[in-house]
Amino acid sequence: MTLVAAGAVAFREWRWRPKELPWIELLSVHGVGYRHPEFVLSRGYTFTVAYGGALPPVRYRGLEHPPAAAGTIMVVEPDEVVQSLSLEAGCADFTTFTLLDSQVLQDVAAGGRMPRFDCLRYVDKELCTEFKALHLGLTSGLGAGMLRSMVADLLGTMVSRYGNAAGAAIDEHRPAGLRKVRQILADRLDSNVGLDELAAVAGCGRHHLVRSFRRSYGVPPHRYRTMLRLASARSLLAQGLPVADVAARLGYFDQSQLNRHFRNAFGFSAGVYARTVS
Repeated sequence: MTLVAAGAVAFREWRWRPKELPWIELLSVHGVGYRHPEFVLSRGYTFTVAYGGALPPVRYRGLEHPPAAAGTIMVVEPDEVVQSLSLEAGCADFTTFTLLDSQVLQDVAAGGRMPRFDCLRYVDKELCTEFKALHLGLTSGLGAGMLRSMVADLLGTMVSRYGNAAGAAIDEHRPAGLRKVRQILADRLDSNVGLDELAAVAGCGRHHLVRSFRRSYGVPPHRYRTMLRLASARSLLAQGLPVADVAARLGYFDQSQLNRHFRNAFGFSAGVYARTVS
């Protein structure tokens, strides 16, 4: 999908999944007037590469991070919320690569375990150039074999330089009770989980749970669950599942309800997203 606006707002936005590698979703933005969404979550790893302009200040894992200049790669682990701290329109020149199937990254990590990236951002102009080469390859008709080789080499370098490949992506910096709540929300996406039940699991009161969960994960528990469901829908649609099946699997009343929530979150329906392979 492409957006081209005129006047004071003039930027282009593309979001697509290349048919050669449908488990990668790309979001590419270039121009003036783009507003970063306030909250973003994905079920897979995401790599945002700043080619120009600046990435906005964000809150991630309870910490605030300043704007990032060109030559920076922002790495976000699965199921983590990134909150943009600046909703003003600005100059943007970046591409986000989302691995809808994190097994791809696991395959290149030592020991075959999910790597952990301890920092949010890495200044590495060489790797930025390699990500840009991958982007060009995905848009210029390179064969699937060559593209898979480029992805494996690039991710392997990323993990060897910055990933803690010896340990799984863990959550030990957050209280155990909140980690249990998060796991319940992830495990029961197809059913409603009451706040009283979650508070009992966390061993605290309802209001304290909401405040502490927001402080640790960026949003309140049920907002987090909503974001998990929609991110899961993206991953399942990328696997080729029909919209109606995805809706049923995730506990939506029907496919129209999923489409409505999907459109509210992303600006287009689940059906449109399912067709964004080009």
